[in-house]
Amino acid sequence: MTAVQIAVVGAGPAGLAAAGEARAGGAHVLLIEERPALGGRAMMVPGARGLTEGLMRDLGGTEAWRGSPVWGLFGRTLAVLRGERVETVTAQIVILTTGAREVILPFPGWTLDGVMTVEAGWEAVRAGRVGAETGPVSVVGDAEAGGLAGRLAERGAAVTLIGAKRPAGVPDAVSHEPGTITAAEGSGAIDRVVLASGATHACRMLCVESPRVPATELARLAGCPCVYQPLLGGFVPRYDRTFALHGPTPALFVAGDASGVDSPRAAAESGRLAAKYALRSLGLLPDPEVKIEESRKRLAAASIPLHARAREALAVGAVPDEVVERWVGPPDTIVCPCEAVSAGALQAAFDDGARTPDDLKRMTRCGMGLCQWRRCGTPVMRWLSGALEVPIGRLSLPRIRPPVRAIPLSALATGGPFPRQD
Repeated sequence: MTAVQIAVVGAGPAGLAAAGEARAGGAHVLLIEERPALGGRAMMVPGARGLTEGLMRDLGGTEAWRGSPVWGLFGRTLAVLRGERVETVTAQIVILTTGAREVILPFPGWTLDGVMTVEAGWEAVRAGRVGAETGPVSVVGDAEAGGLAGRLAERGAAVTLIGAKRPAGVPDAVSHEPGTITAAEGSGAIDRVVLASGATHACRMLCVESPRVPATELARLAGCPCVYQPLLGGFVPRYDRTFALHGPTPALFVAGDASGVDSPRAAAESGRLAAKYALRSLGLLPDPEVKIEESRKRLAAASIPLHARAREALAVGAVPDEVVERWVGPPDTIVCPCEAVSAGALQAAFDDGARTPDDLKRMTRCGMGLCQWRRCGTPVMRWLSGALEVPIGRLSLPRIRPPVRAIPLSALATGGPFPRQD
């Protein structure tokens, strides 16, 4: 068992900033990241990489565990998979900077090999898996999709950008097709896309700009309630103005996109602010009120204005406007790719009385696969909101249990014991 003063979970801009700030304040800090490299999504997207590299330099001698998914949170004890063993970390304070992930809203053919999010497209570029031999590539979306399209073209791929308009700065080598896609087609792997106009394009790789959804699994596992705020990406955990999470366990903080999607710089500033509040609670922050107020001003300056207002309203307990969300598509469209559950299967379960995500899970197996709702949770919640004609924020979220990441059964024998989750 490892014992530290502050454990930071997630090494994107928020986690890097929080860990660096906490270490500079004199705390014993451990930074835990599930990917092999630090930096998160910001290392892949142009415009944020310089920020992230600077934050990594500020880490100094901070201890960092790479390639180590956190699969459980029991009070302030973290269950971490390191290699093939489970290790436990106890902390006086835990800061969750788990970020947000892109979630494709289902359409016919979205589960074919070669269909991915824009973020996954950036990962392919960074890993050197894209070139002239890739074949024709389609990228769907606006500004961020345009940036990826330009980079793919630089690597020699034949790229078509599909969207309402051509973003500024997209190179001439990228062709543009106005409109939207309605389907991807192919046998096992994508070989063409179908547009709403009826036109088709040959395609071997399709990157779809998709909503980014806060990763709240660990906060929910800790018993923190969530509220639906569309401006912040969907369901976000409840926290106060110090970024301390509501719930049964004190000294749990949240920062970055896990607290609501915003700019990379805002994520970093929220991480610094959360770390300052953590240092204050440990008695390690001189002149705390002055330093915290300065940090709050930097966060406000770095934030997207509407997102900053939504975050402040959430922190003081405001309830967002209630909205009925919808997902509509052909009944044979796969909604849960892990278990191959279609929209028609969801409708059949609804007709048989399913009224919650857990009802749908029991009756169709949606959410029971390896991803544990991470790919299908958002579309299922939207579908259910529309089917019930009930604001999505009033729906119960799927019940969550550890492990929140897939781990080998053999690894469970190497850690624990852990508290029972009833």
